[in-house]
Amino acid sequence: MSDKMVISLMARDQVGMVAEIAGVVSRLGGNIEDISQTVTRGYFSMILVVQFQKKISPAAIRSALNAAEQLSDASIGVCELRHVPAPSPPDSDNRYVLTVSGPDRSGLVAEVAGYLRERNINIVDLASLINQGEYTMMFLVDLPPDTDVSKLRNSLQMNLESLSLQVELRHQALFRKTNEI
Repeated sequence: MSDKMVISLMARDQVGMVAEIAGVVSRLGGNIEDISQTVTRGYFSMILVVQFQKKISPAAIRSALNAAEQLSDASIGVCELRHVPAPSPPDSDNRYVLTVSGPDRSGLVAEVAGYLRERNINIVDLASLINQGEYTMMFLVDLPPDTDVSKLRNSLQMNLESLSLQVELRHQALFRKTNEI
């Protein structure tokens, strides 16, 4: 057993979900080191990395979370954190924002994600929105260090625009600056 665990949860959203989860983790002697949480169409989802003071089994964590009133119907996954390579720092020179939009249809996310996988580009974060038949995806990606960004932009435009998709790739720092205005 490890003292660091990765916990994922999904349930209907309610006020107080984060407090409920953090309270259970704290009572189990855990310190939340990393967390990501969102609500999509009324469903709450969270993934967190927790350092526990003492060894604790995934089953004990799952049981304690399911015993909480707001989490009794939650889907909960718990696994030991295994060594993984350190991610690029948030302000890495290799971190870009890829925005793709076009008419909604089945398979869009799969096509773009497959394109990125073929080029060894890691998706760090992904959000999407559909509005009046227009589907927009925003990918936060880590480019391999040797990537020629100009060639990648050209390739993206050639490959994805042929699918009636508009594509924009901007460095994360530039994206932040232009979206602060």
